[in-house]
Amino acid sequence: MSNKDSDRETITGFFRDDALGIPGFLGDKETSGAVLSFEEAASLPRLPKASPAPEAEQKAYWRTLRAFFRTGMGGGLPIADGQLQAFPALLSPFRGKEYVQYNFPCWVADAESVAKGADAEASFFTLQRLLQRAVEKMAPQEGQAKILKDNLLRLEGAIRTKVRFADAAFKAVPVFEEALSELEAQLSVKGEEGKAFAEDLLRLKKALPQSGVLIPFSNHAPLHLLATVIQRQLLIKRQAVQSEIMHLANQLKDILAVEREKDPGAHSAEKLHSALDFADTFLNFEELSSVLPSGGSEVMPEERHHRIERVLDSLNKSEELLLGHNAFVVLNEEHPEFNEIDWKHNFPGFDICPAASGKLSLTASEVFDEQYGKAARVFAAIRIGQLEVKNQYVPEMHSDFFTHFDWRSFNEQELAACAPVLMLADAGAWLEEELNAFSRQLALGRPIKYMAIQGRQPAIATEDGQPSAGLAFRRELGALVIAHRNAFVLQSSAIRPEYLNEGFIRGISIFAPALFYLPSAQPGKEATVEPSLWASAAAEGREFPAFTFDSQKGPKWGSRFDIHENPQPEVDWPAHQLAMHNEKGEESALELRFTFADFAVLDGHFNNYFHIVPPEYWTESLIPMEEYLKLPDEEGYTQVPFIWLVDEHEQLQRAAVAWPLVLACQERLDFWHYLQENAGIHSYHVEVATETLSQELQQAAEKKIADLQAGHEAEVEKAKEESARNAMERLASMLLDLDMDTISPTSPGLVSFPAPAAKPQPEPAPEPTRQAAKETPPPQAAAIEEPEEEGLGEAWIETPLCTSCNECIDANKRIFQYNADKQAFVADPKGGAFADIVRAAEKCPVKIIHPGAPQNPKEEGLEEWVKRAAPLQG
Repeated sequence: MSNKDSDRETITGFFRDDALGIPGFLGDKETSGAVLSFEEAASLPRLPKASPAPEAEQKAYWRTLRAFFRTGMGGGLPIADGQLQAFPALLSPFRGKEYVQYNFPCWVADAESVAKGADAEASFFTLQRLLQRAVEKMAPQEGQAKILKDNLLRLEGAIRTKVRFADAAFKAVPVFEEALSELEAQLSVKGEEGKAFAEDLLRLKKALPQSGVLIPFSNHAPLHLLATVIQRQLLIKRQAVQSEIMHLANQLKDILAVEREKDPGAHSAEKLHSALDFADTFLNFEELSSVLPSGGSEVMPEERHHRIERVLDSLNKSEELLLGHNAFVVLNEEHPEFNEIDWKHNFPGFDICPAASGKLSLTASEVFDEQYGKAARVFAAIRIGQLEVKNQYVPEMHSDFFTHFDWRSFNEQELAACAPVLMLADAGAWLEEELNAFSRQLALGRPIKYMAIQGRQPAIATEDGQPSAGLAFRRELGALVIAHRNAFVLQSSAIRPEYLNEGFIRGISIFAPALFYLPSAQPGKEATVEPSLWASAAAEGREFPAFTFDSQKGPKWGSRFDIHENPQPEVDWPAHQLAMHNEKGEESALELRFTFADFAVLDGHFNNYFHIVPPEYWTESLIPMEEYLKLPDEEGYTQVPFIWLVDEHEQLQRAAVAWPLVLACQERLDFWHYLQENAGIHSYHVEVATETLSQELQQAAEKKIADLQAGHEAEVEKAKEESARNAMERLASMLLDLDMDTISPTSPGLVSFPAPAAKPQPEPAPEPTRQAAKETPPPQAAAIEEPEEEGLGEAWIETPLCTSCNECIDANKRIFQYNADKQAFVADPKGGAFADIVRAAEKCPVKIIHPGAPQNPKEEGLEEWVKRAAPLQG
């Protein structure tokens, strides 16, 4: 099955950004001559203005509301003239409008298309895509066929009108021709433009398919699509079989003809005259017979002769035994919908086998064994004939094999050439009268194909005997077939014809049982919308999710599932933005989830499980349905779930949902989770494995970090110990004068500070002068900074105590450098900013760098750096 991201004919498809370019909603049923488009809603829904009711009134109302929530009694949505007055908020733009399916009508290649050599890959197109493709082919440039391109939607509307509401498949070519002629007459373009337009129409006619059928949306559209797939597939697969049958029959006839020549009686005058009667005027057959040799060649064994004759007989009857049928349909004779179909006219080559309820599976098995037994006779004859032509048939080896040759011995090519046996019934019959026989039939592995139509879910009695309208856990037919593990399952609805087409092709060709499970396109009298919108809402609300299960796709269980045709398959409920006006009249938007409860509004069976809550009673205890379903059990009884509706006055309303319908939502969500997990989305085992792996990785990372930190700390401690030891040894050597070379004054870099200049001693001043000096204080800066800086001198390092940590070198390589012993000294105190010297002194682990006085008194921020240097001067 294809996983491509195609436009889905669901509510998700309705909210497409490019919806304005798609034929959509019409106010009436007349489409001819109208350019189809989406019509915008006349006004946006709005939130009502209301003040909270008094507290006592609130409490009284909520007692009643909680009673409704528990029992489901006392509810109901307003209905006038048979029409629902409150609509699900997300569907409100489509209320009262007839939706035109943009996936229908669809064009499908039929058997005639195959006979004409049509591309097998291009076997399906929606009408819209088919017209676009044809126009792109005949007028690829932007300025070409402008009138035709401008009126392409008009042409599409004309074609839709001709096939709409008909439960049949139409030959495409006559419909195209009529629509093109009507478009030309309707536009009536004159002059040169008219001639060009007529030529464009002619070229478009040639670019459109010259065969195939158009299938409109109808209750039996899936059946018409399946029939077309079967006919097309059979014609493709049978061409090789027919060719082989003709070729083998001629070869075997030649073998028997040669063998007849070995008969002595073949040279008699009568036989010669019969064979050469055209030469009787100049040949004497008596004399010719007398001179011909009487024989001598080895004669074929009689057993082989009879075997070849039997093979030829089977090959000559291949049309009757195999090729003359397209399908064998076993249907429920008690189902009125199936009896309304004109099988002979609409489905040529389909042999109908009616059966009573409870006998469908048995009848299907009997029909399969009978018809595939006939097919086995043809295929056995082909295989024996191939051996006989090569004279390789060995009775001791082959006779027993072909005696027991049946459908289990077919190869894929042989099976594909057989008309399928199709069992057609409503899902209720399978789940009630046919369940055991159906299960046994699946276990036997007969490649019978099944089409089940889901009608309304039957009411299931509760413990007190009251019907619950199907609100208990459902028996899912698709899940039951999956449990047998050997079948192909396609569950979808008619709104996705391309998905159905791909599934039908796979299901028909697979050498295994196949179930095609579809909802009825007629939702029933209780439905409040037209069928296509109802079916779309069913898919969106997880009422009837689409999926495929292909037992032969791979050995891994998860690889056999595909649910990606569903809207937003990764979440519980699809989310959409609803444009609306808030209480202030400002345009805004609500993000809403389309739940099963939203779908249930469209089904009259669930009407009593809703109650519209007036705005004055809205409280925090009224929460959206999707949030309620996530609450733990101990919190659920304190809240009441609701969904958003839009009433007949375009006002947004909150409708409380009763507990029985909440259970139905939980049940549908549970089945959706079942499909998600099988398809690998939110898989419990994957999430557990991911969490376990995450914890293991986190623990491993923490251990690695701890090991690195411990190793680093050990290395630092070791380096400190070694540095301290070396420093102490050097200091001891210097103090004890044990290594005079290393402390020689001429050794560069040992002590890098210059001796401060001796301050000149002032001569004693006379007493009055000293007294004047006391009375006249010097400037503040001179008293504080200048004498101190002059006494500090340049930066210096206690080099013998250096630990070679690189901190000062990294700070400024011009100021600080290493000596031959890799111990730092001040190479150039003016080689950088005073700030670099102070930073290096602060970072020095053994605090042996003494900044001294700044060398540049104009350096920016010097006062701050002098303060920071003070504790480091030593």
